[in-house]
Amino acid sequence: MRTFSILLMFSLLFCFSQQLEAQRFKAGIVAGINLSQLDGDDLVGYNRIGINAGGKVAAVLTDRLELGMELLYSQKGSNRSRTDNFNSTFDEIRLNYVEVPVMLSFTDWKFQVNGGFSYARLIDYRVEDFLEGDVTESFEYNQNIFSIVVGATYFFRENFGLNLRWTQSVSDLQGIDGGNTIRDRTIGLRLLYLL
Repeated sequence: MRTFSILLMFSLLFCFSQQLEAQRFKAGIVAGINLSQLDGDDLVGYNRIGINAGGKVAAVLTDRLELGMELLYSQKGSNRSRTDNFNSTFDEIRLNYVEVPVMLSFTDWKFQVNGGFSYARLIDYRVEDFLEGDVTESFEYNQNIFSIVVGATYFFRENFGLNLRWTQSVSDLQGIDGGNTIRDRTIGLRLLYLL
């Protein structure tokens, strides 16, 4: 079902791209990776690599200013490395989201900088313990996460660019009252193609 929804979204973006261009709107496709970590799980480093892919639309406000929104499938979490604290019971936390960033972008020459906020809906997760394996049922995470997002894009061509993005959650990921506060930090590296 998720694959069908993603394919439908890309098909609609492609079909309407000619009309969008004439109406002072832009549409595009983004695909890349997330490097993420969770603050509060006693694991350190951006060791969790995940997918970050989806579609983008933007309203052109002026020659240099755009207001845009994306619909993304985004994987985040954390992984144990050899240098991590042995006191942490976690071996791996995988969090899968549908994410909707809303960004204000400023363009000058071949560079675009942007900032805004993001809403993410948790659709699936898995937690693995260092000793016991799969312990997903022992943990509960918030379904709704809000984050601050900043980024920059370098356009190699008019419609093709490389985007670097940093995201910091302002919501606590922990869904159990009295538990440790857990927040995620993510660095995204993505290719952007404007239709």
